[in-house]
Amino acid sequence: MGISNAYTFETIDDAMRSMVDTSLTPFYHGVASGDPTPNAVMIWTRITPDVAGAVNGTWHIALDTNFTQVIQSGTFSTDSTVDYTVKIDVGGLQPNTWYFYEFTAFGRNSLTGRTRTAPVSGVAQLRFAFVSCSNYPGGYFNSYDRIKERNDIDAILHLGDYIYEYASNQFGSTRGDQLPSYEILNLADYRQRYSTYRLDKSTQKMHQQYPFISIWDDHETANNAYHDGAENHTPGTEGPWDFRKAAGQQAYNEWLPLRLPEAGNPNKIWRKISYGNMADIFMLDTRLYARTLQGGTVTDTSKHLIGEAQLQWLKTELMNSTAKWKIIAQQVMVGNLTPFNLVINNDQWDGYQADRKKLYDVILNNNIKNIIVLTGDIHTAWAMDLPYNTATYNAATGAGSVGVEFVCTSVTSQSSPVALDGIYPLISALLPHIKYVDLYKKGYGILDLKDSIAQGNFYSVNTVTTRDTVQRYETGWYTLAGTRWLKKATAPSVKIDPPFYQAPENPRQTVSTGIKNNSNSLVVLSAYPNPFIDKISVQFSIATATTIDLKVYDMTGRLVQQTDFGQLSKGLYTKIVTLDNLSRGAYKLVLSNGRDIKEQTIERF
Repeated sequence: MGISNAYTFETIDDAMRSMVDTSLTPFYHGVASGDPTPNAVMIWTRITPDVAGAVNGTWHIALDTNFTQVIQSGTFSTDSTVDYTVKIDVGGLQPNTWYFYEFTAFGRNSLTGRTRTAPVSGVAQLRFAFVSCSNYPGGYFNSYDRIKERNDIDAILHLGDYIYEYASNQFGSTRGDQLPSYEILNLADYRQRYSTYRLDKSTQKMHQQYPFISIWDDHETANNAYHDGAENHTPGTEGPWDFRKAAGQQAYNEWLPLRLPEAGNPNKIWRKISYGNMADIFMLDTRLYARTLQGGTVTDTSKHLIGEAQLQWLKTELMNSTAKWKIIAQQVMVGNLTPFNLVINNDQWDGYQADRKKLYDVILNNNIKNIIVLTGDIHTAWAMDLPYNTATYNAATGAGSVGVEFVCTSVTSQSSPVALDGIYPLISALLPHIKYVDLYKKGYGILDLKDSIAQGNFYSVNTVTTRDTVQRYETGWYTLAGTRWLKKATAPSVKIDPPFYQAPENPRQTVSTGIKNNSNSLVVLSAYPNPFIDKISVQFSIATATTIDLKVYDMTGRLVQQTDFGQLSKGLYTKIVTLDNLSRGAYKLVLSNGRDIKEQTIERF
């Protein structure tokens, strides 16, 4: 019979963080929306079927949470080729309007999501939260909770490092509770890592209430990535970089509600999101599209960060923009951080100074005003002018600046372990274009746009080591329309219009059948890869302490392998089972707790 116990096994020790909420069956990963236009928005969910195979369902978008005023609806089909994710580009909507949406499958409704389309004209204010660097084992996403509670923003800009590729005990992690716990390399790994992040309740609730506009940085593939490789990738032991990069890009596209500018081309995600005559948002890819290897001569004209094609696209879009504010949202710091002409970080635009000069020339030579750069990546907060030449820049008046830049700190990723307030005046003395810096706190930013003024507000959370509701307003800096420099604000900017009510916490009861979303004590979230070569990784959740066993049957019903795991506490688990003793062909993988039985069809190459 070939009974075997060849497996490895890992678990999340804080069951309440990414524990599967069985009341959401089968939409355990929640809902999300993104990339709004005046007449369309992307809506997203992920379905976890009990049995592998194609899944069909419906979606609705309405003006109310009871879905009595349905505006658009349709059907969908998904399967394992896209990891059972669902992305719908909903058109036919009205500008500057809040909508509610939901998905239905297997007789059950998803969470109700809330989203908002972009305006065409006539708005007096726009507000965006901007975040980056959300490392799951680095701590709790308290910043996400505070953003969700604000209810005073139009959308969230995620500037990269939505996930991290590292093993749980790497990169300053304080917790060992992400799955897989090892460094992720292939498509199955990346998908399971996204699954862990998207089961996090803070992440789910934030996605549920606001549209997302996102761009990747390096950790969605590997640390300090560039077009042809990464610092944290060794081809000799980890395989070809192109395979790993493609896996990270595919999983990102599957699990984030973005609209690819070119259908089927995940290599090109730089795009424009327009908010009428108030703002154009240019999402750049300074990481994977054209970046050359870091290091070498920083003024070398053969070194590229965004590449000629992306630069020409940006030039054309900036020149044609009729919006008041031009927001360049991207990954790495644009501003100069070279005291005594020493390059502190060649991963930033400082390491690609020829490309930066080209960008500045585009802005100045075409008299493009009201440039605001939003940046993440470095786990610290900054506000600065962007001098064309630091030697001729006038810190007192701002003369010589091209635009302004706001850099948000990390959601959880490591920064200085202690406060460094004493050195900040020295930084500003050496580099007077830097108006604000904090190298210690975790938090997020709010960008507030009005016709005559744009202000960046910096907020910090009290801690990330525990769940905590405390946040603090740190500082605010503003730029006036027609100028190119920052001034210190005396108070945080506030929302003019009253807030719109949020989507409810729980899914709607299924109207057609009268049944509520049932709970399952055993949920199989994924079985990767499928087809497999010699082993398969199964991610599952149990709602109560129970015994678990896994059996593999051939297609005649003969048991060919069995693994008993004994008594397990409630939580989320990943199990890697070696199946190299099986012949090529199809099998049934059956996971059971003695009451619930979950079955997957798997195939060996």
